[in-house]
Amino acid sequence: MKKKVLILLVVAVLAIAPAAAAQSRGSSEDGAFGIGLNLGTNTGVGLKFGMGDFDIFANIGLNFLDMQFDPFRFSLGGDVGIAYEVYDADFGGGHHMPVTVGLWVPMGFRFGDPFAFSLDVLAHAGIEYQIPNVPVLFYLRLGLGVGMDIVPDFKLGFSGAGALGVMYVF
Repeated sequence: MKKKVLILLVVAVLAIAPAAAAQSRGSSEDGAFGIGLNLGTNTGVGLKFGMGDFDIFANIGLNFLDMQFDPFRFSLGGDVGIAYEVYDADFGGGHHMPVTVGLWVPMGFRFGDPFAFSLDVLAHAGIEYQIPNVPVLFYLRLGLGVGMDIVPDFKLGFSGAGALGVMYVF
């Protein structure tokens, strides 16, 4: 019963988050797309889609901190999240640093014996910096929240994740 309630809660948060983020200014132009290198809990390819009012980001790569309750195992990681700008530090001359907050959902898949799957739901804060007149974006993102090992055994606890990256924005 507790598992069903928790899963329904996660689905509800994921359904409501984009609507809540749409009320903000966003840190990327509508239609902007970025691709680059993401380093952190999940190390691999980082993607970002500017939706105008909010950004959608995703990371696909190798997860070196694997399952929440059995760390330091190697797995395939996939993250998805939304971010919206809450403050923009303007340094003049086109230099500015948006401060973002949002929802981040890291996932880990370990293909071994036994197969394992983890899912975290995190609130995150981050900063971004894009070099003026150059389509290169740097970012830092840190998140805390709830971590769940779903397969092979269900476990629930606190979780965290971090990412540092650079990407080319089209």
